[in-house]
Amino acid sequence: MSELAQQQRQKKRLFSGFALLLLVATLVAIGWWWFVWRSVETTDDAFIDGHLAQISAQIAGRVTAIAVQDNQHVRQGDLLVQLDPRDRQIALDKALAARSITEARLQQNQAELSALQASLGQVEANVQLAEAEYQRDQKQYLRYKNSGNAVSPSELDAKAASAKTSAASLLAQQKSINYSKAQLMKARAALAENRATLQQDEAEIANARLLLSYTRITAPADGYVTKRSVELGNTISAAGVLMYLVDNHVWVTANFKENQLAAMRPGQTVEVSVDAWPQQRFQGRVDSIQRATGAVFSLLPAENATGNYVKIVQRVPVKIVFTDDAISRFPLAPGMSVVPYVNIQP
Repeated sequence: MSELAQQQRQKKRLFSGFALLLLVATLVAIGWWWFVWRSVETTDDAFIDGHLAQISAQIAGRVTAIAVQDNQHVRQGDLLVQLDPRDRQIALDKALAARSITEARLQQNQAELSALQASLGQVEANVQLAEAEYQRDQKQYLRYKNSGNAVSPSELDAKAASAKTSAASLLAQQKSINYSKAQLMKARAALAENRATLQQDEAEIANARLLLSYTRITAPADGYVTKRSVELGNTISAAGVLMYLVDNHVWVTANFKENQLAAMRPGQTVEVSVDAWPQQRFQGRVDSIQRATGAVFSLLPAENATGNYVKIVQRVPVKIVFTDDAISRFPLAPGMSVVPYVNIQP
């Protein structure tokens, strides 16, 4: 009987110890939740995000060189693809030649304009001379005419003829100055036309240089080449996607439920667990909260005013940026699954 009682006491001690252990574990769990987990919001609907640039050709052409491979890191301005530049170079050479011709015409116009201006000055001087001669001959004729019988009729006729000749010469010189002015205006118009042609040639040269530069497809930013689809010798069209460029800068887009956002604010600290490296925790902070739910941007957004309405908890994208320098040692790529833990303590 005493042995049975002893066994019962041992069982009671074991049960009491287990109950005490369970109580302590429960209290610890409650305390951990109260002091730590209660102030943390998390979601598994989160992933690494980043800028993905589509690399396309702006002109059609044949690929003569490819300078990169898949997953290669490039810097802004590095050559990615080279197109055959010969057609564009010929167009540029033609534009340069057209400009040279126009510049030669401009020099000729300026020389003609200078000559015409000098000729107009000479004609104006001749008009003044002819006018002086006309005034002189006219006065002499009137003096001879009013002198009565002091001069012979033949002398009077000679003076009259001389006055008429001077008048005709003056009229001819006046018409000549009008002609010279018209020629000068024509030369100025030709000069203005060739100046406009020169501007047009400059625009053609700029356009030809631009099109020639399009034969070199370069990296718009630092990043990694992915999904390269172009091959050497391909004839590609404009706007066709040749490859993608993943930017070096990455962040986390976490889709929290709307009822998790009440205490969430930009600047709050975040711990990020990446599925690829579960043993590593990265530090970050809340950068911004999107001012629209994800459903708003769907292909067919919900129309709650039509049909039956079913309330669904919406998710709102939250941008989380890394503040941990350690991310440079890990190849974090857009699309990787992560779990963020946002500390929402005030």
